[in-house]
Amino acid sequence: MAETTARCRLYLVLPASPPAAIERSLAEALNATDVACVLLSAGAEADPALDARLRELTAARDAAFLIENDAARAERVGADGVHIPADAALYGQTREHLGQRAIIGVGCNESRHDAMLLAELGADYVAFCSTPALSGREREERAGLIAWWSEIFVVPCVAWNVETQEEAAELAGLGADFVALPPDIWLAEDAPAQIAGIGACLRKPRSAA
Repeated sequence: MAETTARCRLYLVLPASPPAAIERSLAEALNATDVACVLLSAGAEADPALDARLRELTAARDAAFLIENDAARAERVGADGVHIPADAALYGQTREHLGQRAIIGVGCNESRHDAMLLAELGADYVAFCSTPALSGREREERAGLIAWWSEIFVVPCVAWNVETQEEAAELAGLGADFVALPPDIWLAEDAPAQIAGIGACLRKPRSAA
């Protein structure tokens, strides 16, 4: 008899310079569907007031709030953790800075070696294929990585830059624990509706034989 396993969940990535309506759009998305995590991308000068409001918004919906590649900023705002590149030394420094309770996820692109190494060191999740606008070959590689990882490892994996409901459903079926949507989705006028549509594809629990 098949065992029901935890279903795949949404991971939202905010752009480094969020649009003016981001708080309203994010609130609508969080109210409309199940979101596990919200990541604020690196690249722009920190806005402490916005950081605090986003932290409050995600906390109210029980979604983790992460900052990309900036442990000090995450600590200042009281974020749940960070998303960093797959670098063992950086991971060690970040873990020492933020402590064992912080979420530290790593972007491994297409490197199986990096994913295995960082998972062994204690990363809370590994993310595959963070390059935007994936080619057909890169999409196939991402699917293969997700299927490989989910069959062997218990550390959660994230499929990055998932753009459509069809991709989300496929990757969830292959064993992705989370699907991360590209940050440019927030530029669409109907961003919350698009996000809710993708989230609806993930509501069915996976089954393990």
